[in-house]
Amino acid sequence: MFKKIVWLWFSTIWKNHKDVQNYIKNLVDSWATEFFTWYNPPYWSEKFGFEVSPNGRFSEHEQITDLETLRQIVLEVHNHNFEIFINLNAWYYTQETFVLIQKMIAEFEEVWVDWIICWNISVLEYLKSINYSKKINISTIMALYNTESIKFFLENYTINKVILSREITLKEIENLVTNFPNTKFEVFWEWDFCRYNNGLCFAEHKYWTRDICTVVVNDLIFKKKFRADFKKILLNNSLTEIEKIESFDDNFEDIFQEILNILWKIELWFLDEIELLKDLKKIVLQNYKRVDLFFDTLKNLNSKPNLDTLTFFKALKILLKNKDLLLSEELEAFENTYFELQNSFNSFIKINTSKIKTIWEPKLKALQTALFYSKWDNLNLYSYLFFSKFPNIETVKFPTRWRSYNEKLKLIESVINSWKVWEDLIDRNSSLERTHYDLTYLFKDKLWFRKMINTK
Repeated sequence: MFKKIVWLWFSTIWKNHKDVQNYIKNLVDSWATEFFTWYNPPYWSEKFGFEVSPNGRFSEHEQITDLETLRQIVLEVHNHNFEIFINLNAWYYTQETFVLIQKMIAEFEEVWVDWIICWNISVLEYLKSINYSKKINISTIMALYNTESIKFFLENYTINKVILSREITLKEIENLVTNFPNTKFEVFWEWDFCRYNNGLCFAEHKYWTRDICTVVVNDLIFKKKFRADFKKILLNNSLTEIEKIESFDDNFEDIFQEILNILWKIELWFLDEIELLKDLKKIVLQNYKRVDLFFDTLKNLNSKPNLDTLTFFKALKILLKNKDLLLSEELEAFENTYFELQNSFNSFIKINTSKIKTIWEPKLKALQTALFYSKWDNLNLYSYLFFSKFPNIETVKFPTRWRSYNEKLKLIESVINSWKVWEDLIDRNSSLERTHYDLTYLFKDKLWFRKMINTK
């Protein structure tokens, strides 16, 4: 089973101060087996504040802020026979700040921090020059995507573990860890808040305020929409750059909006109803195998994915009332899809009705929020099963923001140890179909879940 990493975060002053002994003990009792933290001591924060970070974090409560507290934490973690490492993950160090980084590294050695995780070549070179005796991990911020980049670091530095980039796919992970069987790896099964490439974006993000990414994306007055065929436009060498930009016009509509437009015209008794039905059939015929057609219990009924599915459901219902326009194979395909969506909708209503009856409204809202943040749980569970095939993948990180995952970790371990799919963990909404949708995106797999549903 993989190691269970815990981020230690609290300021040493005011309300965020913690009893270190009880804090670490509670985490160990909750299955933690490895710890990491950030460090911003007074000689840094008094000079640069927390806006200029030595580690990529910008809030006081997200890191340890004095040496004595760090010493207590390291001692307590070691008392439980576990290891602790510290991130030096800032995007850059100037000549002025690097002197303070050197001072921090000396303090890490003094208090016996077990490893450093870093992405900066200057830090790696410095650690090499002083014959740093502790472990070194290559950070995900290093953005390692291929075998040559990993080979470079393994040949030039003494590396304990390589943490792969967040953006690579499962197949790419499989290729990399197989090519370096004697190297330990850590992989992410979560995205970050950054809208861009996590390792190649040099903006300083402050997630609780207006960071540069949010301003750029949300505050532009004129926005261009991505058409479904935008890649073809970008790769079309016969178009100039200006012509490519102009092709992304604001008049583009997705297929669900096109269906709605046709349904409205039919309801308004347009004279060319037969032609409208033929147009509707054409759209449905091209899209009835879409993997994102299901009612998602993790979202409200009026969310766009659910409304889109409902729109498609209505289109199927109208077409099935006009069977004379359908070929026999089209009729069969549409009836099967209609049946699946009907079951999915009934399941959606049943689950949400049950929630409303058993949970009072404020708690229901909190539960829905929690479900939203853990919407990839079932995909995580079975991707963990995939990762467990590789003995050199030592750690796997999946979303844990704002919530406890002790029970989830126990469940993951049970599934991995059993090496089988647990059908009682599969339902039509938040598990099976969402997992299928995400796995299809990653693996370009076929619609394997539909056959499973129909046999149950």
